[in-house]
Order: sequence, then structure tokens, then C-alpha cells
Amino acid sequence: MNMLGLEFLKRLQEWRTPAIEEFFLEVTRGGEGFWILAIAGTVFWLFGARLAYRLGFALATGDLLTGALKSTFCVPRPWLRDPAILPVPEAQYGAFGYSFPSGHAANTALLWGGLAAAAKKGWLWAPALAWIGLMAFSRMVLGVHTPVDVAGSLLLAIPVVWGMGALYDWTERNPSKRWLVLAGAVLVALAAWAFVRFKPMPEGSDPNFSKDAFRSVWGVLGFFWAWNFERKHVRYDPAKLGGYRIVAVAVGVLVLALMIDNLPRLLAPFLGLEIASYVLAAANPVWIFVVWPFLLKGLEKPAPR
Repeated sequence: MNMLGLEFLKRLQEWRTPAIEEFFLEVTRGGEGFWILAIAGTVFWLFGARLAYRLGFALATGDLLTGALKSTFCVPRPWLRDPAILPVPEAQYGAFGYSFPSGHAANTALLWGGLAAAAKKGWLWAPALAWIGLMAFSRMVLGVHTPVDVAGSLLLAIPVVWGMGALYDWTERNPSKRWLVLAGAVLVALAAWAFVRFKPMPEGSDPNFSKDAFRSVWGVLGFFWAWNFERKHVRYDPAKLGGYRIVAVAVGVLVLALMIDNLPRLLAPFLGLEIASYVLAAANPVWIFVVWPFLLKGLEKPAPR
């Protein structure tokens, strides 16, 4: 199956032109960290808890599982398995670590599948599935993932979206038991860290293999802490902002972009670049779900007398 996948990539490679490469590079950027976080934040700032946390539960958990699976199967990237495969250089630059499953495809399926499932609007599934399919195809056209990689990501997303959505709904019905979910997230994150940290790796392993997995661990810890804190102490309600919701999105996304571009660089002299990237992974959900919503409460319209 893997050999067939590599042959498929070589056929796609023959079909590529500069214009096709540029188009699919733009598509694949939509599955990168900034855009995934910006869309999740926008959903929260505009529509509130239920939509955003349902897809947030799925994203955080699915990202952790993706990192753990990469470290379990240790599948090399396509060009390492077959030197005849020539990935597009701009896509190869960000394609470090192992190949199976595809992080871009998984995150896109978790985000848009989670949003469509939470919104419960039948019409939303058509564009969501079209975008998920286009993202998966872009990873193959660019030569950085095989069909098995992207298919594994899409299959992973289905139970995660369903299961995490149901778990979030349970926490809303049982708010006094939210601590169980937070405790479970911490235990799972620590178990994933220990597994990746101490698992024997094949000789000649990619030295960057663990970075995605460790960032996912920090992201899970940051997200579930932020969710628990916000539901207890902030209780953000976008309806109370009125038209200021547009300002909330514009400023929130701008600060998120500044954090992603600058926080690791600012922290690197003190923590090292790798640890700084892990701190950023935890800080992003804290900004989206705690810090910015808390500051926005000052813009809430007063309740009618």
C-alpha cells in the first residue's frame, strides 16, 4: 500500500507546474498553526463557548494523538523512502518529523469537521468536507505526505470529533465534574510526554521527531486549563459585546499573530528556542480563551434596568 502511495506521488509530481504548486501552497497554509488557532479564536469571540469548545476539545486531543502516532509508527517522509520524490521546497521546509499521520490534514478535519458537527447545519458539511479534501490533496501534490498519511488523519478525526463533542456537552450538563476532565487531560498529556520521551527510536531517527509531540502536550495542558478557568471565572458571552465583537476578532487575531511571530524569539535567550516554542503552544489557548475574553468584559453592554 505504501509503495502504491509513493508511486502516486510521483505521478502527481509529473503533473505539477509552478502555478499548481503555488495554488496548493496557499491551500496548505490554511492548515498551519496560525490559521487553525485564528479560526478557533474567531469562533469563540463571535459565537461563544459551545461551538468553540466543541471543536477545541477535538483539536487539542487530536493534535496530541497525531503526535503520539507519529512517534509510534516512525514512518519517514516520502522523499526519504524514495529519492525520486521531490517535494516542493517551501512545503518541505515545514515538514519536519515523521510522516504518518499528516498533521495538516488532521487539524483541518478536526477544526472544520468539529465546527460542522457542533453547528448542526446540514449545508455546512459540503464546504467543510470540500476544504478538508482539498487540504489532504494539497499535502500529496506538494510531495510531503502519502495517501496513507492523509487517510489516517481523516479516519482519526471522525471518532475524535464525535467523542470530544460528546465529552464537552457532558461537562456543560455536569459543571461540578469539570475537574475530572482537566485531571484526565493532565494525565493523558503526561503519559504522552513519557511515551515520546522514553520510547526507543530507530537508529538514524529524525532529531526533530519529538518536537511536534511535545508541543502538542503543552497545547493540551494550556487548552484544558484555559477552558476550565474560563468556564469557572470568566464566562465570556459575546452577545453582551454587541458590535464590539468585530473589534474583538480583529485585535484578538492581531495579538495572536504577534505572539506566534515574536514570543519564541523573546523567550529563547532565557529558555532556549525549543522550550520557548512549547511555552507558546500553551500560551496560545490561554490568550484565546482567558486573557482576551477577560479584557473584553470591560466592553460589555450594561444590562437593561
